Amino acid sequence: MPKHTKNEMQSQVQRLARNGIVLAIGGVVAQLAFTLLEILVARKLGAEVYGIFVTAYAWTVLAAFLMELGTPLWTIQEGSRNHDRIPALLGSGLTVNLVMFAVLYLLLAMVINAVAPNPILSFLLIILPYGLILTVQNGLAAVYASYQTMQVTALFQGLAPVSILAIYFLFSFNELSLADVGSAYVIGGGIVTGIWFAVTLRKVRPLVSVSGIGTTLRSSYQYGLTGILGQVFFKTDIVMLSILAGPREAGIYAAAFKLVELVYKVAVLSGRVFAPVIFKASHESDKAFQTFVSMMTRSLAIAGLLAGVVTFVLAEQLILLMFGDSYAASVPVLRILGGVMATLCMMVALQLVLSSIDLHFQRVACLGTTLVTQIGAHAVLIPLFGAQGAAVATLFSGVLLISLYSYASSRRRDFRFVRWLLVPSCLAAIVAIIAVLVGMDALVGAVASVSLFLVALLASGFARLDEIEFVFRSVVGKRTK
Repeated sequence: MPKHTKNEMQSQVQRLARNGIVLAIGGVVAQLAFTLLEILVARKLGAEVYGIFVTAYAWTVLAAFLMELGTPLWTIQEGSRNHDRIPALLGSGLTVNLVMFAVLYLLLAMVINAVAPNPILSFLLIILPYGLILTVQNGLAAVYASYQTMQVTALFQGLAPVSILAIYFLFSFNELSLADVGSAYVIGGGIVTGIWFAVTLRKVRPLVSVSGIGTTLRSSYQYGLTGILGQVFFKTDIVMLSILAGPREAGIYAAAFKLVELVYKVAVLSGRVFAPVIFKASHESDKAFQTFVSMMTRSLAIAGLLAGVVTFVLAEQLILLMFGDSYAASVPVLRILGGVMATLCMMVALQLVLSSIDLHFQRVACLGTTLVTQIGAHAVLIPLFGAQGAAVATLFSGVLLISLYSYASSRRRDFRFVRWLLVPSCLAAIVAIIAVLVGMDALVGAVASVSLFLVALLASGFARLDEIEFVFRSVVGKRTK
């Protein structure tokens, strides 16, 4: 490798590492705060009311993706390539967000007035503004991702749930209701988002024009379709459990899924670190593009698989520690969802790969096909097995989606499905099952299985020592002159 190319690669790896570290800190703090908040809600209000909460929250997150229509990812894609476009991209995106929120909130109010009283819809009316807050946060984060200065995003993403948690504690001094929980989300999230927006205005002044909004809608809708289908894909389990098995079963499943959300959050943040680099390299250098795609795909795969192995071995201890004996039924669900952690991490990487090589239609088509399959699997398995059936359906659909994405990617670029995804997945499954079957202490089994897995990765050629050395030197060492 020429020296100047090596220097450029090392510089970019340093930037990726720096952004990755700050986003990981902010994201992990955020997700831990959210997890603590939901644990408190689940323990305080019981599985049935918690089931109402998670069902309404699922609809809120889906609504957030309807509000944004893919505008944050479009901002990252175009803003990374041309910083001069960021003000117009931000302004158009925020305008779309506000208009869509107004439409959705009006429709919800009309539905509530037209149907019989429903606790989920009534709570949704309170918490839906939080969907707009999430959408605005994603739009602001896209600005800093485009500039690859993500420490601001990390700060505010970490502060938002802490603020929500503080408001929750204020409300909990009196008798706590589900409406109080929804208000805590809206007030706490709104305060931090307002401050974040004010800080961003000092860096970027949003520009709004009719032509700019039209261009944004025409260009971002495929990201929007993917986001909407993705959220339906993520939330179908909760919604169908609530309908087919009742809110309590949805609460049992949601308790196990909280750990999946923590891992998925880390994967999404990691994807945001890589996204600007990959979008830029896709138009400039095939060598750099292939290098960073390989790095991202393998990094996210190993992160998801490690989390899955640990979760599978320690499922009982984790559930009892977090939610207590009343959620013991969540233990077998969590074991199954360990595999879902891995598929979601891989999915984040593959979606970015497909978008960066302009295979947006294939990305949407694969997700749509998988979603239909997933709904059918849930419809069959949930009435038979409840929350465990939903977990199996989610795992099956995740594996199917990864297979379809990998096939689509390999038709346009060099994508090594067997080496990057299949081999490490098989190794992880083997060591996790062995650790449980041997019957050793759970903590010892987790440490042993992780150690064995990492050794097997090196032996299989999944990662090479020279690659690890290069990344290490790039991050902590000086660049070659």
